[in-house]
Amino acid sequence: MLVGLLSGPSHADSEWAGSETCHSCHRDQYSSWHRTYHRTMTQEASPEAVQGRFDGQPIRAWGMEVRPVRRGDRYWFEYFRPGDTAPVARYRVERLVGSNRYQQYLTREENGGTYYRLHLLWHNEEERWVHMNAAFLGPDDQHFDSNVSVWNHNCIFCHNTGPQPGVVNYDEMLARASAGQAVDSASEARYESSVAELGIACEACHGPAQDHVDKQSNWLTRLAHTLSGRSDGTVVTPDHLEQDRANQVCGQCHGQRLPVDGEMLRRFIDEGPVYRAGDDLFESVELVWPETPNPMTGHADDLFGLRFWPDRTPRLSAYEYQGLTLSKCHEESELTCMSCHDMHGGDRHGMISEQARAGAPCLACHQELAEDIEAHTHHPVDGEGSNCYSCHMPEVVYGVMEIHRSHRIEVPAPAEQAAAGRPNACNLCHLDQSVAWAEAETARLWERDALPVERADGADPRLPDGVARLLAGDPVERAVTATAIGRAVDRGQLEHAEDWQPYLVGAMRDDYPAVRRFARRSLEQTAEAVPASREAIAAFARRYDFIGAPEARELALADLMLRYSTLAAPDSDSAIYLPPERIEALRRIGLERSEAINIGE
Repeated sequence: MLVGLLSGPSHADSEWAGSETCHSCHRDQYSSWHRTYHRTMTQEASPEAVQGRFDGQPIRAWGMEVRPVRRGDRYWFEYFRPGDTAPVARYRVERLVGSNRYQQYLTREENGGTYYRLHLLWHNEEERWVHMNAAFLGPDDQHFDSNVSVWNHNCIFCHNTGPQPGVVNYDEMLARASAGQAVDSASEARYESSVAELGIACEACHGPAQDHVDKQSNWLTRLAHTLSGRSDGTVVTPDHLEQDRANQVCGQCHGQRLPVDGEMLRRFIDEGPVYRAGDDLFESVELVWPETPNPMTGHADDLFGLRFWPDRTPRLSAYEYQGLTLSKCHEESELTCMSCHDMHGGDRHGMISEQARAGAPCLACHQELAEDIEAHTHHPVDGEGSNCYSCHMPEVVYGVMEIHRSHRIEVPAPAEQAAAGRPNACNLCHLDQSVAWAEAETARLWERDALPVERADGADPRLPDGVARLLAGDPVERAVTATAIGRAVDRGQLEHAEDWQPYLVGAMRDDYPAVRRFARRSLEQTAEAVPASREAIAAFARRYDFIGAPEARELALADLMLRYSTLAAPDSDSAIYLPPERIEALRRIGLERSEAINIGE
């Protein structure tokens, strides 16, 4: 009798049931999921969900003024041209995307189902509005509308459960394209979309569950499964899957991908992704890599290429799966995403337990190192240099206005990584040292031959790496380095924090708003370590707006240097001092390497 009760159809044939149906039987799992940011990834606009301050105060950026206003339980963005008293446009906020680091706002076209991302986001840590142009890695010379985008075209796929884009004018666009007309599907497609559930819910990871709900509604069936301890086969438990299938559950969103062919693309834009948890993800998609052709042109170009370091290591978030697949730990062990992350436990910021944050997943395999960590790391056991992740998963990834750890698990190799045009883990802490020093030290400490050192940017490999990358790096390098300076100060790793202040002031003149923001934050962090500058920098921080008008930013910087004169030029006795002509030469390299990086968000 039990055999009959335990048989059932594949989960892939089931329909969506919704997370509320899970609550009655799986209360603990439901509650632990309910507290996550996955659940609130997409929400309808309501007083309970809106995080931004809709108080009518004007936000000025990129030549326009936006006023977020609330009327009753409804929220609006009103748009004004400079000097006008009446708005030129007014858009009602219908939906929200995100709730952790920042929240984006969507409006819907009148009499249609197409949702558009609006111009401002609310940043939770800084408690302020930020124009979308400054959230990504683009320069100042963007149009006011540069990052207005169609939610149904892209965001719907990963930020919801059971998405169906439902393009209603596909045949019309195809006919125009066949006739030789230029068609931009990203802006011209019109949608009547649906989702099984807004946000990332239970069934995104466990598969459609209606068959499971139906089967388990019978008390005798529930009793049989309780007594046997066996699954009924209608839903998936990711950490019970074999390694590749388990990682694919996360990789369906945390690994940027494209449909495998035109036929699958047509299915995606109509009925959504065909993958369900437990399936083979690569039957329907292929991962994006630097060499992946641009779907619009058919050639590999900067669209995807700039999302990776030159050695193919991802440098943007949402490529974690690609990083994992490049790792020997993935190739040579049973490592999965769930080795570190727990979707029903740990800190909701990353779903990582304290044990996992301390490197327990690494030491589970490398048990011999746990016996004497300092002998392996050559750093104090309680310091950053003995943190497995800092050396083997360095913070070189940009996303959601922050710098994150790489998910490519690797051995620090300063010379190789300098030649590949990317930061190395050693110099992200030892910012005042050169790549040549880092290569010599790693060779000495780990008893290997030192390699010749050449930097891909052409800069002298004997220069302090933090200075060289902040000045001569491309936008990601500059953002990573500006952030690393502040984090190193906080950890007490930079003995003379004041030496970095002039360079950070210079970075606040960068033509990329994201870089200016990181530099300002790190300058404030140095102020905590340099009491003499604390008052001047605190006053400056209140005046300097990284997306403000250029004239206002320059006035704030001039006032800062007037208040605290040592910011005007680096101290010639400093270990990181460079003469003005060398600084200018590095800045010219940085200008040549500045290129807008399409993040794809």
